[in-house]
Amino acid sequence: MSNKKKDFLGALSEEVNAKKQGKVTKIRTIDDYKPIQPVTEEEDFDIPDIKDSKPAPQPQIRKPVEPEEEEEESDQPASFTQETFHRIEKPQRTFPKAAIIPLALLTVLAGVLIYWFGFAPKIVMPEFSGKKIGDVSSWARQNKIENTSIATVEEYSLEYPDGYVISQTVNAGKKIKASTPITLTVSKGPDPDEKISFPDIRNMTLSELQEWKEENQLLKTKITTQYSTTVENGGVISFDLKNVSESDFTRGSTLNIVCSKGEAPASQVTVEDFRNKTAAEVEQWASNKKVTVMKQEQFSDRVPQGSIISQTPSSGSAMKQGDTITIVVSKGKGTLIPRLVGYSAEQLQAWQSDSKNSVIVVPTSVYNEAPYGSVIEQSIQPGMTVESGTVLELKISLYLPVFETNSRQWLGVDYLELKKWVDDVNFKGANIQAGEYGEYATRVCSDEFPTPGAVVSYSCEYGTQDSNGSNAYSSGCERPLNLYSRIGYQVSTGPCTVPTPPPVPTPSDVVITGDDLASLSAIESFCSAFGMSCTYTKDDTIDNIKVTVNGNTYQTGDYFQEILKSGAKIQVWYNIAPGKTPEPTPDTAPTPTPTTTPTAAP
Repeated sequence: MSNKKKDFLGALSEEVNAKKQGKVTKIRTIDDYKPIQPVTEEEDFDIPDIKDSKPAPQPQIRKPVEPEEEEEESDQPASFTQETFHRIEKPQRTFPKAAIIPLALLTVLAGVLIYWFGFAPKIVMPEFSGKKIGDVSSWARQNKIENTSIATVEEYSLEYPDGYVISQTVNAGKKIKASTPITLTVSKGPDPDEKISFPDIRNMTLSELQEWKEENQLLKTKITTQYSTTVENGGVISFDLKNVSESDFTRGSTLNIVCSKGEAPASQVTVEDFRNKTAAEVEQWASNKKVTVMKQEQFSDRVPQGSIISQTPSSGSAMKQGDTITIVVSKGKGTLIPRLVGYSAEQLQAWQSDSKNSVIVVPTSVYNEAPYGSVIEQSIQPGMTVESGTVLELKISLYLPVFETNSRQWLGVDYLELKKWVDDVNFKGANIQAGEYGEYATRVCSDEFPTPGAVVSYSCEYGTQDSNGSNAYSSGCERPLNLYSRIGYQVSTGPCTVPTPPPVPTPSDVVITGDDLASLSAIESFCSAFGMSCTYTKDDTIDNIKVTVNGNTYQTGDYFQEILKSGAKIQVWYNIAPGKTPEPTPDTAPTPTPTTTPTAAP
């Protein structure tokens, strides 16, 4: 009887250890270890003798002291078996029968509780087949499933839609831990690259096409209907297969099919497809069908200007007479205007060079405190899209005006030139003043700058004001001026010392000889070179040239020499010599220019 109790306790310990290692799924209860024979009150839980030949020990009597003392007094035990028996049967190892069963029950209960709270799986695995993969994620978050525990494998499937679970490696209903590995097979939907037999679409009906589409789960096949006076109800009007031949048609190929709805009911109009047609064509159609057209405009990079981008209702729809069809007409390619204010000169140039930019930029340079070349104002609001060729006005900063490039630039210059410079910079956005202020209000004479009206002195720090009208001290004329500067200047009334008039030059003597009468051009050169007062008269009675000087008359060929004063009067007569080309005759004598005359020969 005691052997069975020991076996139960040992088995219980083994099962608990095995469960910790994941080898046992159920802990046996005490009912599995009930003894074959009932236990009586006289029976004890002592361990029997090892050898069967030994007689069974007598029931223990409650006065064991004497036998123990006798055994201690003996020199040696009767046998090894008896020695072992007495060691096991010491009083401290003897348990009352009534305490064994509760102790066993408590041990079992403790083991069960340890297993349940420490090692037993508590999460019940749901059935995810046919559900969305998102349901798995929600379940995993609720049960704190570790991210690394769930793996997915994708495969194409005709049975399950894209994103639905096909199968799972852990069966539904099984209890698992948060770290239990789970692999889910998830559908990618039908295989778009699987080839599909292409039927004779033109000879199919609408219901046959829809059945063919559903049966093959075609992903990009679209079937639309519209009214038609030429194709009977349910028949195919047209179809369009994009970028693939019929022999290479797959589940993912793009196919658009238009089927007929038959003739439109009385007083109804079937809308045509006006895309890429002109607004005039739509208006002509609307006039014939007795419908109204509402036109809207929109920029488009794809549809040419004047063509239809879209329409409402769509083609194939039915509308009543008197209804309105809305069309969107392309305005052609437009240019989106960005926020140009703040652009540097380089940024503006890059934007203007963009091929998509079709506006005409008209810049105006003005003085401003913004960096030189930057945009400070634009005529079209940012974010607007404008037509090609639209004029965009920009104001470009010239920065601050520079008044002088050297320290004496305006000294001796007429003050009106200074005023003109101020007017020019003010025209470009500045608000500079210039005048004869304060100590500069009185004009003075100046030998250094004797020309009346010339600037004698000036200052860029006279009464300078800022944009708010407050006085502000300028950094001087050698720096860029404040846009609200005031320039003071003083003007010369003329020289302070009266100059001595220059002496009148004495006329020089000039010699005229017969060589100066060689031709008409020779005497003309003489008169012009020495500032003579020559008059010319044509005379057919003479052979060539005749002159009167100092009261004497000479003609070509005469040898003579006369001394004249510069500016003397000479009368000249001329004729054309035989066989010579006539020379032009001046109407009036040329204005003489004084020159230095050579010294006359003695």
